[in-house]
Formats: sequence, structure tokens, C-alpha cells
Amino acid sequence: MTAETGDAGRTENAVSGGRVRGSVIQARNIGRISFAGRPKDDSLERLEAAKTRLADEVRRQWEGEVAAQGLRRPEPIRLQWANTRRAVAVRRAVAPTTPTTPTGRTGPAASEALGRCVDLDELVGAFRALPQGHLVMLGERGSGKTVWVMLLTLGLLGSYEPGDPVPVLLTASSWDSGNTWVPGVEHLRTWLARRLVEEYPFLADKEAYGAGVAQRLVTGGHVFLLLDGLDEMSEALHASALGELDDSGQDLLVLTCRVAEYERAVERSGRVLSRAVVKEMLPIGVRQAESFLTADRPWEDIRWQSLLAELRDRPDFPDLPLSRALTSPLMVALARVIYAAPTKDPRELLRFPDRASVERHLLTAFLPAVYRPRPAPPGGSGRAPGSYGLEDARGWLGFIARHMARNGTHDLAWWQVACAVPGWVAGLVFGVVSGLMFGFIGAAAGGPVIGLVFGVSFGSAGFLVQAVPSRRPSPARVEIRLRGTVRVFALRFALGCVTGMALGFGFELPCWAQLVLGAPFGLAVALHAWLRAPSDATKVASPGLAFEQDRVSTLILGVSFALPFGLTFGTVFAFTDPRVSAWPALGPVGGLTFNTVFGLAGALAGWTVGHLSYGRVGRFAYSAVGTVVSGVVFPPADDPGFAFGTGIAFGVACGLVVMLGRPWGAFVFAHALLALAGRLPWRLMRFLHDAHRRGVLRQAGAVFQFRHARVRDRLTSHRDDL
Repeated sequence: MTAETGDAGRTENAVSGGRVRGSVIQARNIGRISFAGRPKDDSLERLEAAKTRLADEVRRQWEGEVAAQGLRRPEPIRLQWANTRRAVAVRRAVAPTTPTTPTGRTGPAASEALGRCVDLDELVGAFRALPQGHLVMLGERGSGKTVWVMLLTLGLLGSYEPGDPVPVLLTASSWDSGNTWVPGVEHLRTWLARRLVEEYPFLADKEAYGAGVAQRLVTGGHVFLLLDGLDEMSEALHASALGELDDSGQDLLVLTCRVAEYERAVERSGRVLSRAVVKEMLPIGVRQAESFLTADRPWEDIRWQSLLAELRDRPDFPDLPLSRALTSPLMVALARVIYAAPTKDPRELLRFPDRASVERHLLTAFLPAVYRPRPAPPGGSGRAPGSYGLEDARGWLGFIARHMARNGTHDLAWWQVACAVPGWVAGLVFGVVSGLMFGFIGAAAGGPVIGLVFGVSFGSAGFLVQAVPSRRPSPARVEIRLRGTVRVFALRFALGCVTGMALGFGFELPCWAQLVLGAPFGLAVALHAWLRAPSDATKVASPGLAFEQDRVSTLILGVSFALPFGLTFGTVFAFTDPRVSAWPALGPVGGLTFNTVFGLAGALAGWTVGHLSYGRVGRFAYSAVGTVVSGVVFPPADDPGFAFGTGIAFGVACGLVVMLGRPWGAFVFAHALLALAGRLPWRLMRFLHDAHRRGVLRQAGAVFQFRHARVRDRLTSHRDDL
């Protein structure tokens, strides 16, 4: 990716990790803000502060991922690329016969320079010299596109200065997963602004950066989008995605994609990225592979050197299965891991008859190599156990891989674990447990008939919300923050108190009981004032952070329902006799009486529960349940202590129903079922973090992905289901 060299031009990149020095974008100065000679503008200062923190966090995020994958241990594979010869780019003037390199040399010297290694400084400088600022990098599976774009991102950040657009690397697989962007439905910039807040939650801190700072960053040209893996989207969206990218107005854009998928997208859409230079990753040379394979070996370890030196003397060396396999950066990386142990002899790779067999062997041998017993690192807070058994790890990872393949996704999101349990199984278990729990409470309050009504109502609703597919909430990215919440807390507490007292009036409670009932409603509503977007810039989206934040949000939500529902049930049970109510009733039905006002109040409460946790199906199911159980008449309790004890049990049960509809609660429920069946480990998050540490998984924001799609596919092909 140095200066244009014509179709036959070839460039080799040392993708080293050095910090880029030199000037920032000179030609375009996209998004640069100058404060010289301007009056002090607090909004501009806060925007620049947001950009600086964003740049720091993007750098920290991808430096950690590069280190986790061992891409700089001790030096990376040297990748190669060239201008593509495929009909996927706008026709441009023919490049001069004698090209100019970034060093300014021309003629034979420049041609010779094409075979040498350029460092990351030159790589970044060459990109910034592109006239339009758009680049597409194509490549086959395992050609190193993701490694290339990660290191390009770090290179661009290495010379970041205030006023520059901030390079942000996102995966294209998030475009059409869950509630994210679908081309043609939502504008790319709208999606990008939301993804910024999801990946870097501190941008939602209005106090520090102002309202809508992510949208300002995107629309103001302050974000440089690097989008990895267009091919990981649903193929039906590729063509419309190209059009959206071309029309989006992004001044700076880098896109990676597999060759065949990009060609089909161009063919189907009838258009190309009009401003983009299109490059294509080339196979690496065996000498580059040898350098990487031996870079971290003791000098007396010459297994690879002797093997490759012997093979080079053979006339058929370029066509040997091993030689062809080692042109793939992915296979070279796997080979270094597999044959790191001195007892492993790479000569065994010579026995395979073709390249596919060599690659299949390397993909198969990868897990046994990384799951050799090893100690846990210090300071891990118990997140990464020292060892897992190979068979257990293979079984669990295989189940995860097959689940991802069935759902057509490259993202391993912990909140999607619930989808791995068949709906009818989850519905049956949840329905039975819910029915027994509420049935026992109803029987304790009013006898076996009312217990049966409670049990059947809640059991049926529990089955429906789990068995019928519906849109579920996304994980909440919040944390508990007490500072600066006094005013909001007081206002919400007052609103909750009014709501609770109104409900007490509807249930015909005494005035003092209405006042008492207002307090738990006020506290339940006010608790949410403590849930704020994280302000700490070090808290970038990660699977662990998203898990912890949604757990906090779910527990707060569960308490906020358990308190008012439980105390309302207990207070009504203790002090109200609906049989003598002044409100109109529908009359006896099957020996039971349904009160109109009580039933409407219960329907509203049930609608709220279903809406917040289970979507459209939940609204229908739990509003029906609320109507039934709130209108059922049972005599007041003789003992207020028993009444409030029953109310606490009812509140806890309602809180659990709400929590199990949230991402963290649904994960806990589904994970327990899968762990009991042996499909997943009991400490799943620890296992996933450990797999990331071993290099089996990589981290992309709040989700994990397999190191490479071919690793996932190989695990999927092992049909050794548990």
C-alpha cells in the first residue's frame, strides 16, 4: 500500500508495531479544528476531549488484542499486497511505467524497492497519500486482512494529533446482528454513532462531553471508519451495503472483504466504491514464513530451518503441499503454535498428500497445542483458570461453533446463549417452575383453587414468553453512580410515591396504608437514577464489562419490581376485602369474583412487566395474567405478618420473572440448562476469557469471535456432540 505501482505493482509490509511518527493528514485536513483566534467554546473543548479519550481507548483496545494474539511476539508476519486486477474498482488513468515510491525514487531503483520490506510508518504514510482517502483490501480466507487492518489502525493512532479524525475499527458482522444496522433501512452514520456509544460507553456521559457527542463526532467528520469483514455480513446485504458506504459521505474509509464475496457484491449492485483504491492480499513467501516460525526460537532450535533448507533444493519445492500451505499467514501462525514444543517435529507435515490435508491437520492440531497444561497468570482475579481438559474444551467450543454456524453469525455474544436452548424446552422448564412458584403463593393466600388459578396463569405466561420467538432487550451498559443524582433521585421518588398512593386508593386501602405504599414505589422508581453511562474512559466495551453492567442493571430492575409488587400484595392481602368493595365487579365466574378496577390495575402492572422484559408476547401474556390474579378475590389475612410474608414471596417471584427476561437473567437461566446437559462449562465467562488468552478466541468490543472463521468451521465439522 505504498504509492500506486500499476496493476503489476507489488508491495510488502513489515506490519511492525512501531509508533508512527511524522505529519498528520496534510492534503485533506479532514475534521481538523483550530482553536487559534477563536473565543473559548466549551462545546468544542468537550468535543476535543471526547476525541482524545476515544483515540486513547481505541489504541488501548487494539494494542491489547494484538498482544493477545501474539502478533508482535517477537515480530509479525510480513504481509504482501498489490493493486487488484479484478473488475471491482473505478477505471483510472493507466499508472506510469516508472512508478514513484514513498521515498521519491523512480526507475529501476523503485522497482527493486518493491521487493523490500517497508515499515509501518511508510504503510500509514502511503495510505494518507491516497487522493480520495478510501481503500478496499481484498483477500482470501486466512490471507491476513484482519491482522493488516488492526495494525493499520494502530499505525494511524500512533501519529494522532488533536484535530485529526479518530480511526475506529469495527467489525462488519455487527451490521445485521440483533438490533444493529441493516443497509437501506438505517443510515450508516446513524448506525456508526450508536456503535460508538456501545463500544465506548463513556461517550454517553452527558456531563463530561455533552449530549449527543457520538452523533457530533460522526456528522462532523471526526471519525475515520475502518470496517473489517464485509463478507461476514449476510450475503443478501452485501450489494446494498456497498451503495450505503459509497453514498454515506465518509471522508475516510477502509474496508476489508474476501475476494469472491466482494466480486459478487459488485456484480449484483452494478456499482463500486467510486472513490476507493482496491488492493488485494498476496500469498506470503516461504522465507517470510520461515522468519516468523523461527523468530522466537532458541538459536540451537533449527527444526524449521533444516526442513525448509532441505525442501528448497527440490525442483518441485513451490508445488509441495507444505510450501503452498505456508503461503497462508493463518497456517503459518497455527504452525508456530503447534510446533513450539521441542518434542514436535514439523517434518510430519511432509506426509500429507495435498495442501488441503496439511491445512486440515494444522486446524485440527491447534486446540491440543493450546490446551496443554499451563499455569494461570498472576493478578487475573480468578478469571482465567490454569487449565482445562482438552476433551472438555473441544466439546464446549464445538457446541459454541455449531450454535454460531446455525445462526449464521461470527459473533459470540454471551446474551445470545439463550438462543442455544430450544424454545419449547426453555418454555416448559420456565412454565413449570413459574407455575409451581406462584401456585404455592396463591394457595397460601387463598386456598387451593386460587393457587390453581395463580399457577396456571403464571405457568402459561412463562411458557409463552420463552417458547414464542420475540424481540428481547439488548444488554444495558450502565454502572451505579451516586454522585450528582440527588435531584433526579428526589424527583423520581416523588413520582413513584404518587403512583403508589394512587394504586393504594384504587385498592381501597386506608389513608395511612396509601402513604406507606407510596414509599416502595418511590424507591423502586428512584433506584434507576443511580444507573448512568460509565464515565471512566478506561471502561471500553468488552464481554466481561457488558456482562457486569447488565447484571447490575438487571438486579436493580428486579429489586425495583420486587419492592412495590411485594408490599402492594402484602398490604392488600392484610387490609382489603374486595368482597365488600365499592368498585364495580364483573360478577362470579366459576365461584370466583373478578373486580373491574383491580383487574385493570393488574393488567397495567402485567403489561409493564412483559414490555420491559419479553416484548410483544410478554405484553400480551402478563397483562392477561395481571387481569386474572389482581381481580381474584380472597379473604383478608388474619395475621398481618403472614400477609406481608406472602407479599414478600410474591414480590421476589415477580422480580425473578422480570430478571429472567433481561439479557443477564436469560443468560443465567439458559446457561444453567446447558451446563446441566454438559454442553457448556459452569463458569462460562471464565472459560471464554481463558480461550481468548490462549488465542482461540479474539475480542471485538462486547463480543468474542473465533480467531479465524476456519478455526470455527473446523470445530463445527467435528460432530462429536456430547
